[in-house]
Amino acid sequence: MHSNYNMKKIILLASFITGSFSVINAQPKQHRIVFEITTPDTAQQRTMLRQIGNVVKDAPGITIEVVCHGPAIFMLVKDKTVLLPVMDDLKNKQGISFAACANSMRKNNIVSSQLVPVATIVPNGVMEVVSKQEDGWSYIKAGE
Repeated sequence: MHSNYNMKKIILLASFITGSFSVINAQPKQHRIVFEITTPDTAQQRTMLRQIGNVVKDAPGITIEVVCHGPAIFMLVKDKTVLLPVMDDLKNKQGISFAACANSMRKNNIVSSQLVPVATIVPNGVMEVVSKQEDGWSYIKAGE
């Protein structure tokens, strides 16, 4: 019985030491968010960008990707968007990425040269969102 008591003390001490090291080595949570937007409503697009701005203020170093597909694809078209200055600022200062759906581009006869400089092209907007979620990203549906 005495050796059983000592064994419990050793196990408890080992657990305490291991737990202490994991607290010391704990890293802050690295948040990753994918925003999906499909609305052509520029007011809702602007609201989403403002929300992203608020998020990056409260969580510096956060990783965010905005996936634009369906009618929201025009948010990333040079001659159609009024939001380029805000997107430029978020991209250049915070590293926010903006993804244009190639399927939506094709459907709307948009070619890559028509996109704003902050945009990258992904083959399929829905599958981009799904892939991010499967990789552990948090999901936010913006707009309607």
